Amino acid sequence: MTVFTTEEVQQLLHNKFVVVLGDSIQRSVYKDLVTFLQHEKYLTESQLKRKGEMTFENDALIEGGNLNEMHNGVDYREVRQYRTGHHLVRFYFLTRVYSTYLESVLSDFKAGPQPDVVIINSCFWDLTRYNFAQMEDYKSNLQMLFCRLNEVLSPECLILWNMTMPVGYKDNDMPEYGKHNLRWDVVEGNFYSASLANLHQIDVLDMHYHFRLDLPSRCRDAIHWNQLAHRKYTQILLSHIAHAWGVEISTKKHIAEMQRPWEAPCPSYQDFGGGSNYFECENGPQSGVFHPGYAGFEDHLSDAHYSFISDNVLLNGRAMPGYLRFDGESRDGPGGFSLSCARNHRSSW
Repeated sequence: MTVFTTEEVQQLLHNKFVVVLGDSIQRSVYKDLVTFLQHEKYLTESQLKRKGEMTFENDALIEGGNLNEMHNGVDYREVRQYRTGHHLVRFYFLTRVYSTYLESVLSDFKAGPQPDVVIINSCFWDLTRYNFAQMEDYKSNLQMLFCRLNEVLSPECLILWNMTMPVGYKDNDMPEYGKHNLRWDVVEGNFYSASLANLHQIDVLDMHYHFRLDLPSRCRDAIHWNQLAHRKYTQILLSHIAHAWGVEISTKKHIAEMQRPWEAPCPSYQDFGGGSNYFECENGPQSGVFHPGYAGFEDHLSDAHYSFISDNVLLNGRAMPGYLRFDGESRDGPGGFSLSCARNHRSSW
């Protein structure tokens, strides 16, 4: 696995238009990419928790956010853009994977310029903010999304569907049945979204798998992630883009040289009042400690018991529940599932 430097990111995305669509986690994905294009520093906790600010790391707020009324409703809008002479990165905040608002975004693409890369995810809001048929609506909206993306975007555009990272639950106004079923709903949503994306020949990145061992890097709300996790996320995205374009990066560091995710500090939550929580990392990235943003799992492949973290709600320490291991022997062993079966069973959805 290649570890990118800022110079290599600038070269890879030279004269490219990258679009990121999704929720607050995808906004942090956008922010880390914009930061990485300029320097190799990590996002700060204040940068991670802010939304709708007028400017961030030389970008600009184009629509919504502080230009309008700030709120947490399903009609919240935020469009950001980072632009230089050779790079263009844009972010659209989504509260639903397919909607009339998404059609307006696609109209922007039709008007031009057409993006070279589209990075998209939407799941958490779809499954928690709408009616009781949320999963069925999510499946049908996914079908519409992938159809419309293929209709509107150029065949040369690289579309990346990012599966949702592991989530847990927290004490908030979410109904009890939804709070405790959220983890299972995300796994189910990931399965259908990845299967449908595959049917539409859209690239899939299984971020649920990549971050299943990184729960200590998750914030105390069990939904958001710290700056180390987001740099790893960016490295995974860039590696896939480089591979898809047939680009070889000269500077390489092996996964074995990198720090394991559970060695990284875990952020905690601080209540600032007003009914909203913001996360604040007690210990940021330590000077003199190498945090390239990616950790490997190859040293655990011989033993499936080390491949997953228990999802017991009585976990000790600061690790949060988020991923349940539901196969008996290995990921592809008895009781496991494989997305390759989706083509044979898609008619049953």
